[in-house]
Amino acid sequence: MKKALRIVVTVILIILLIGGLFYKIFWNAQVDFVVNETTFPLSTEQKLEDFKYLFRTLEQNFPYFEVKKRQHGMDWLAREEEFASMIAGTSSDAEFYEALERILILLQNGHTNIIEPGVVYEDYARIYSGSTPWSQIYNDNRVRGAYDYWDTVIAKSDTLCLPVSFKYIEGEYYAWRNPVEPEGSPEDFGIPSGSRLCDVGSISVDDYVENLVYSRFLRYDRLRGKAKVNTLIIYSDSPVQLGLETPTGDRVDVVVEPGILSNTRSVGTGLPEHLFSTFKNEEDGIAYLKLPSFSTFYVDKDAPGIRTFLEEIKDYKSLIIDIRGNGGGSTQYWERNIVAPLTDKELTAKCYVLFRDSSYLKPFLKHKMLYHYLKLKDLNSLSIGDYSPEYYFSDGRGRYKEIVYTVGPNNPVGFKGRIFLLVDDAVYSSSESFAMFAKTTGWATLVGTDTGGDGIGFDPIPLVLPNSGLIIRFPGEMGLNPDGAVNEEDRTKPDVYVEQTLEDFLLQIQKQDTGHDLASIMKYDTMLRKAFELAGFSY
Repeated sequence: MKKALRIVVTVILIILLIGGLFYKIFWNAQVDFVVNETTFPLSTEQKLEDFKYLFRTLEQNFPYFEVKKRQHGMDWLAREEEFASMIAGTSSDAEFYEALERILILLQNGHTNIIEPGVVYEDYARIYSGSTPWSQIYNDNRVRGAYDYWDTVIAKSDTLCLPVSFKYIEGEYYAWRNPVEPEGSPEDFGIPSGSRLCDVGSISVDDYVENLVYSRFLRYDRLRGKAKVNTLIIYSDSPVQLGLETPTGDRVDVVVEPGILSNTRSVGTGLPEHLFSTFKNEEDGIAYLKLPSFSTFYVDKDAPGIRTFLEEIKDYKSLIIDIRGNGGGSTQYWERNIVAPLTDKELTAKCYVLFRDSSYLKPFLKHKMLYHYLKLKDLNSLSIGDYSPEYYFSDGRGRYKEIVYTVGPNNPVGFKGRIFLLVDDAVYSSSESFAMFAKTTGWATLVGTDTGGDGIGFDPIPLVLPNSGLIIRFPGEMGLNPDGAVNEEDRTKPDVYVEQTLEDFLLQIQKQDTGHDLASIMKYDTMLRKAFELAGFSY
């Protein structure tokens, strides 16, 4: 009896030991970071120490340096001395923060930025609670104390801009709205709505937008081979002369005074009940589902409502899912709430993720891959497409893993119709992975423009600067499409390419139609109208 008891106790101890080792080695491996006891404000020496730590960490871990050279001609690593001078020239902690923002925006990656103090930091700390490498940083008490300080430093001041914004349509920018007085119009400042912007100050609008690489995240127009922003707001604290061509073809030059950018966000109303919106055309058997976000906080909250809608339209002939403008969130949102109830078979999309050879990444990769981390392969053994290791990383060194997105049926509603997925270049991160999955598996027909990219892989990696306590996040991996192309660079191309036309844009301005119902929107929304036509809508 005693022998049996000893065996049982020994087995339990072995299981606990193995579990403890697994937890320590893989699930919550220790991240190598330091947060010093700092007395603010920071000295110049402390600022430079933080910058050097940031630069070296990105130099060894950031995956997209070669991609950004190809996209923007930007050799970020060659500008170290310039960046250090920017940091040394700051005279306050607020200026230091702003200098870091300018340095990071040059990487032109939507997953690379400072975690802002206040609500943004609190949201990340909440998302990454628990025992993980991410939580070690986001919920470190010293980091939290530093963020309490930074929340008092970062000014919540008014933003000045010109009272006219311009919409990018078919390669040009056209006067659209008044971002200072939303109820107003560009007409109030002598600019006919629909006027084409030619010059900003003394430079062409295309050159002006190219220079925004120092302050804004730019998108890329593949058809016309140039950088763009979908909505151009001109930020300035002084008057700016604009060169315009009116809808009647006249050339005008207008000097415009700046105003305070309107904050159109509602205050004190709390979070919406759900994110999605729906429409049903019973006569034609066409259903429409708008998904503006895949927010982590709504994965479970939106599930019952979406499920009910899908059950109601299970006998329709077509479903249009609109994810234009969806910047991502959680892949579980689309896997569980959208694909699983709409498929009757297992769907699989095989991609690849590449990693730099770096010790800093190890704890995060171990958590995501567990024992599969031990099976990472050398980059030189990757053989897809005509890409060399040096195409991905300048030194040709790295490791990779095959990553498989698999979604099987989960209590499917029985929908047998066609599915159309509306996409644009604001589709990013987890919504990008949805677009890639839908196209690769043939689950849906993609309609719209190229997507935004950087949607294959894991959560962005945080690093904390030792003196300031600020957290910088960056992508830890390079996601490859099934053909070996870099997803951040090549994105996902639609099956049916269609973009907003100037004719529809000008017609909406002319009619001054501000209706928000689907019928009103479809009159002027070229992409939406095309999707409905493909779905069999009868006018």
